Amino acid sequence: MSSNIGAAAKAKYQEYLDAGSLELKIKLLEEFISLVPKHKATEKIVALNKSRLARMKRELDDKKQRQKATQKVVSPFSIKKEGIQIILISAYYTPGTGKTSLLNFLTGAAEDKIGKFTALPEIGIYNYNNIRFQIVEMPSIMKGASEGIGNGKEILSQLRSCDLVCICVDLSRDFKEQMSLLLNELSKAEIRINTPPPPITIQKTGSNKIQVLYLSNEAKNVDDIEDFTEKIKEIVHENGMRNAIVKIYGSISFDDIIDALNPSIVYKKAIIIATKGDLPHTKKTFKSLKQKYSNNFSKIIGTSVHTKNFPQDFGELVLKFLKKIRIYTMSSGGDIAEKPLVIKKNSTIKDAAIKIHKSFYESFDHAIVIRERARQKRKKVGLDYVLEDNDILEIHIS
Repeated sequence: MSSNIGAAAKAKYQEYLDAGSLELKIKLLEEFISLVPKHKATEKIVALNKSRLARMKRELDDKKQRQKATQKVVSPFSIKKEGIQIILISAYYTPGTGKTSLLNFLTGAAEDKIGKFTALPEIGIYNYNNIRFQIVEMPSIMKGASEGIGNGKEILSQLRSCDLVCICVDLSRDFKEQMSLLLNELSKAEIRINTPPPPITIQKTGSNKIQVLYLSNEAKNVDDIEDFTEKIKEIVHENGMRNAIVKIYGSISFDDIIDALNPSIVYKKAIIIATKGDLPHTKKTFKSLKQKYSNNFSKIIGTSVHTKNFPQDFGELVLKFLKKIRIYTMSSGGDIAEKPLVIKKNSTIKDAAIKIHKSFYESFDHAIVIRERARQKRKKVGLDYVLEDNDILEIHIS
């Protein structure tokens, strides 16, 4: 162990080595990492032990999941998606941030729950131009939620599968304290907010040891590429891989390597909804909120349910933020469906056909796309044709 880490960190590492249970090892290794001074000489030690920590946490989670599977208990926090799922979260305070009022404002589903403590999820449907948005209000997140405090693990687990996380911040309280708590617990739960996956892939192979390939000029732009490569190999090896191909497409850090090795990491889109904007002095607070977090949150909305100050086109805002488009299917008789098909931006005819039903793709002959704003409004196209918002689609099969 390097002499650069200090006596306290060395002692903590020895405690970790002597620990018996997996839970205690995780706790002590976390404490060790927090004690290590962060500088160039210790970055390898930190990276290796972060990788080791992530692996042990996965082992512990797998163990707990196996125990839950044998109990066959259906959690009330496990909510089947319907339409586009939006989850409202907030930090725990009394009184609350107004999530229930917001849910009721959008869906009319929680009028009798306003002002009461929410112990379980509340669900409502927000309809916008025949698109269904499932709004889920989760109980407030407490400090230590990622470790299970206040049903935190179950709440955070549901966020992993939703389409959009709405972080509700009470403008009448310290917004920094609220955001710090929430972002810290999300990070500990291995949920990355408004962050793209790192430009790296790691593929396990059967031989040839660990190879590192730099596939762009940006990827090669590191101080000492040979030393950097060796450290990457050590981190991958520490994660249990003996043979692998590491492909790097851009600038990365050691933390990016650790994330790429961790299948539990999820990347979620999130917006901030600032509540209680009708109260005194909240305009100044909202301005400060935007200044501090606009780099990581491109969409921060100031609201007041009391004065009905809320975007009327909230559904449109969500679709654009999630980069989704609407496609209207048309039958052979010329009838256009009222309910659109919602798909990712830049999707092709193939993507739409598979989403409707795989048989449309398997028996595909051609498609007709009607695009009102185009020079050629009606066009016969194939599977690779890229769709745009509000296109009308008629698929012909053989």
